[in-house]
Amino acid sequence: MKGFCILNKPIGITSFDAIKKTKQVLREKENIIEKRIGHVGTLDPFANGVLILAFGRYTKLFFLFDDLPKEYIAVGVFGESRDTDDIEGNIIKKSNKNNELTFDELKNIIETNFKGNILQKPPIYSAKKINGKRAYDLARENKSFELKSVNVCINNIELLEYNYPYFKIKTSVSKGTYIRSIIRDIGEITENLAYTKELSRISIGNYNINMAYNIEDLNSNSILSFFDMFNNFDKKVIEDKEMIKQILYGNTKMIDNIEIKNKYLALIDNEENLLAIIEKGNSYSFIDV
Repeated sequence: MKGFCILNKPIGITSFDAIKKTKQVLREKENIIEKRIGHVGTLDPFANGVLILAFGRYTKLFFLFDDLPKEYIAVGVFGESRDTDDIEGNIIKKSNKNNELTFDELKNIIETNFKGNILQKPPIYSAKKINGKRAYDLARENKSFELKSVNVCINNIELLEYNYPYFKIKTSVSKGTYIRSIIRDIGEITENLAYTKELSRISIGNYNINMAYNIEDLNSNSILSFFDMFNNFDKKVIEDKEMIKQILYGNTKMIDNIEIKNKYLALIDNEENLLAIIEKGNSYSFIDV
């Protein structure tokens, strides 16, 4: 089985648990059994929203989503910091400032400091690796370590609501950006401290929450083909049966004389079955699917 699914992950489960529940629902309702299912971009248990799943050999195609912006709505709470930077963490410090800003003052601080390319320090409870170990594992073991700040891009950020100590933002960000860190850093700049109370991912690229299925509503129609997901993808029909056979064997010589105009090209047969993706770069990359 190959395909994609746009899921609305509920609050209270991990992204991995969402995959397990998806397998269970599809097996019980549709007798669909697929062991290989992966997801694009982890959502923490306290978060909900768009989680794109890939089935079977399409799990090799997550790179196609890497450059897509992710859009979130988040609620922050001023007044304290937590070790996880979210509602599930332990309180590590309380603010004695109670610096109640006006809406316009907070809006100006956010837009001045959190737009464009910025350096951001990931939360210590994150999937970042330190000498081969996940940061959240080291944090749980009370190990001392330092995470380096990384370059991220905040395409847009908007203050939607503000009623101290609560504030709600909407933001579009690049891959690798932590919304928990944005909320935490807003707290630090305002000298109020802050953590993330609620987090919803409302879109990944053009795939938005209105297109997403609740887990219990999944069925065979929820599984999308490659061209359902990527309907404007450049493609080339391969008609020669021997060439198709060699492509399916992973023979990269078959792509030597194929011209690629844009970054990627899909090779398909006469029935629009996806054979491979070719990536244009310093050298051609070949991903047989």
